[in-house]
Amino acid sequence: MIGGGEFGGAEQHILNLASTFPADEVEVAVVCFYDALFAGELKKAGIQVITLDQFGRFDLRLLLALRRTFQTFRPTIIHTHGIKANFFSRLASRAMQIPLVTTVHSSLRYDYAGALAYVIVSLMERGTRLWNRHYIAISRAIAEILRKQGVPDEQISVIYNGTDLSPYRQNQLRESDRSRLRAEWEIPQDAFLFGTAARFVPVKGLPLMVDAFARLLRERTGDAKDSLPYLVLIGDGSERSLLENKVRELGLEERVRFAGFRQDIPACLHACDAFVHSSLYEGLGYTLIEAMASEVPVVASHVGGVTEFVFHERTGLVVQPGDTAGLAREMDRLQQSKELRSRLAKNALEHVEHTFTIEQMTRHILDLYKKLLS
Repeated sequence: MIGGGEFGGAEQHILNLASTFPADEVEVAVVCFYDALFAGELKKAGIQVITLDQFGRFDLRLLLALRRTFQTFRPTIIHTHGIKANFFSRLASRAMQIPLVTTVHSSLRYDYAGALAYVIVSLMERGTRLWNRHYIAISRAIAEILRKQGVPDEQISVIYNGTDLSPYRQNQLRESDRSRLRAEWEIPQDAFLFGTAARFVPVKGLPLMVDAFARLLRERTGDAKDSLPYLVLIGDGSERSLLENKVRELGLEERVRFAGFRQDIPACLHACDAFVHSSLYEGLGYTLIEAMASEVPVVASHVGGVTEFVFHERTGLVVQPGDTAGLAREMDRLQQSKELRSRLAKNALEHVEHTFTIEQMTRHILDLYKKLLS
């Protein structure tokens, strides 16, 4: 169960999970409230999709349709992702005696910047937790948030989201992807390129990244022009116009590129020399894992689940959230030292290949299902 109105980390997680369940053990269907890009990707993968997009955002008929869906499919487990899916699934399945599992991908405090919106979603979530059986936290940081909110420890399992690393291991495409995308973005082939991929929303701290990049350029005013780096921002969202205005105000138009929403992230990572992460909070940090799998060295905010796999001077460089001076300093270190980039990239790849496989994630979740049913 998921809203499915966008295609972010939670949606990719479900696609990975549903695609790797053993067919002789699990029959799976994904219910989406929106017939959007995610539903299309599920269908392409041959996964059964049920869409309920004919109803409004909080149309009470949605509850009836959802209950009919449960009665028709007769699920053994209902697994929900996101506030809307959690809320309506818990209400619709009442008295049906079906165990409900919720994966918690992020912290509500950072997902909803507005005070009123945060109060509403908090009431929706906490007011229906009575009918939820178990929680999967995608990091120890998320598990700690649940504990502080009163969820008993025995109702929480920490299971890292697995990532299909194979698209990020296509090294034979690295040079052609790099050449093609740099030409598209009008960036010199031999220039040093910092990149990021994110939703353009407040929690991602992207204005801080732009400020840090501006600071980096200011501190290197004596350098030759062709040695100065570039920055590409991959993604889209509510803060795009704010970021574009900031780039203009700081006079960075020549050095910053907006690549828009892309579905070829592995290719985009091949075009980058380093990956920058500036989030104020992160449940786990999927794009960091993808960059590390692509052997692109990372500098990241030391927040949330990121602290569990980006280790300073070992698998990446870390800075405190909001520290633009520190971010600029560590970005500069990455550009200046090829040896540092190589060492961090090698260690990071080894770590993600050991920790974040889809097969490992699917096995842990299936074991949890069986435990709940027993």
